[in-house]
Amino acid sequence: MYAILIRNSFVMKINNSDKIPVKEKIAVGAGGLTSFFGNVGVKSMAIPYYQMMLGIHPTILGFVLALPRLWDAFTDPFMGNITDNFKSRFGRRRPFILVGALLMGISYGLIWMVPTGWSEFKMAAWLGVTSILFYTCYTVFSVPYKCLTYEMSANYDERTSIMGYTSIWAEIGEISYQWIVPLASLSFFASKMIGIQSISWFVAIFCMMLLGSLPALFGKERFYKLQENKKDRIPMFQSAKEALKNKAFAILILLTLLQIVSGLLASSMDYYLLVYYMFDGDIVQGSFWKAILSSGYGLMGFIGVPFVLWWSKRSSKANVLRGVYLLLIVKAVLSWFIYRPGNHYLILIDPIFGALFWTAVTTVKESMMADICDEDELQYGQRREGMFSSVFGWITKSAIALSAVAHGIALSLSGFDEELGGNQSDETFLAMRLTLMLGPFIPTLIALFVLSKFPITRQKALQTRNQLEEVRGII
Repeated sequence: MYAILIRNSFVMKINNSDKIPVKEKIAVGAGGLTSFFGNVGVKSMAIPYYQMMLGIHPTILGFVLALPRLWDAFTDPFMGNITDNFKSRFGRRRPFILVGALLMGISYGLIWMVPTGWSEFKMAAWLGVTSILFYTCYTVFSVPYKCLTYEMSANYDERTSIMGYTSIWAEIGEISYQWIVPLASLSFFASKMIGIQSISWFVAIFCMMLLGSLPALFGKERFYKLQENKKDRIPMFQSAKEALKNKAFAILILLTLLQIVSGLLASSMDYYLLVYYMFDGDIVQGSFWKAILSSGYGLMGFIGVPFVLWWSKRSSKANVLRGVYLLLIVKAVLSWFIYRPGNHYLILIDPIFGALFWTAVTTVKESMMADICDEDELQYGQRREGMFSSVFGWITKSAIALSAVAHGIALSLSGFDEELGGNQSDETFLAMRLTLMLGPFIPTLIALFVLSKFPITRQKALQTRNQLEEVRGII
């Protein structure tokens, strides 16, 4: 029934020649779960495991988490240039997707095998080194995977539909990932740490190695032959410079940076407020309700995918983003009243206003990237999904890394002391609550203004496609 709702959102307008088979969408979409855990798997587990259980100071943890993401950002443009220029009988994307998925699983499992008897410095070093290894493998997977989703269709709405399938898998991750700590606390495991290690290896093998391989095995590269016929290799720095000149691309980057600032502050701070403010330092109870919150986001996002697709089809991608930005502002104001002791049941209100934003980000905004790649081809005659994806990743991942540092510093400046548990001062909790509210509120207001400058409308995208097909034919 759910698949029918998604399919019916587009069946009236998309020509048969533009349609991508549902089986292919499902297989390629499965990589959305792999990509989701690549993005959040380390940070989300490092806070309860390395900081709350093993006692690493939050500022140290922030810096340790930032370094691998900076490395991840640095390697993205190189990977983008490699995959844009790579030639093989299997394509220029699929070989890297397969190898990257397998290596991601192995390296992710190693992160949680730290000897717990080590000093704080050695444990932090283990986290840093294994995380750098993991994010290197994640780059090998994620850059060509994003490129594959961008180039699967030339249709304005079908592109959003493809991203809808990746969003469905990502929402499954959103529903499940915060349950790792509560599940690890079950008596089935000898200890919480063994539980986390066991469940993390399941994530590594099933969510990364198995599901991450499906896009490589069943996805099709529709622009590969077009690019294969071009003899000249695209210089990396020239390609990156030309990508950054694109106005629509620059606006999309700015919107994403604002999203990162608002999202990371809120997603980390609500966890600390649940554990230390609402449940007096009880990690198990706080983690349980954090899992409830994340599952609520995942469930509401899962339900919201057909609605976002329907909304985008009948309006435009930019209008969908405007609507969800307004909902996010409402959600930020409500958080001041929700995150108080005794109000833990009210956190179920949070996803009602916040989940649709993340659904729109993983569908509409990624679909906008595909439209931008068409404009670039029209101007320069190259299909450079890899460079656009990697430059986008380089900037946004750098921002994520710096946000992780900023979060640790903000937590320390608030007066937070992990040794005090739930006995933090009133001033500390006030600062944490203000961060949770204003973190999303102010950047989202700015994003609404920036979005008004986005130049690619539905009509402009169709015009660009027609011009391209006049030059190089229909693919």
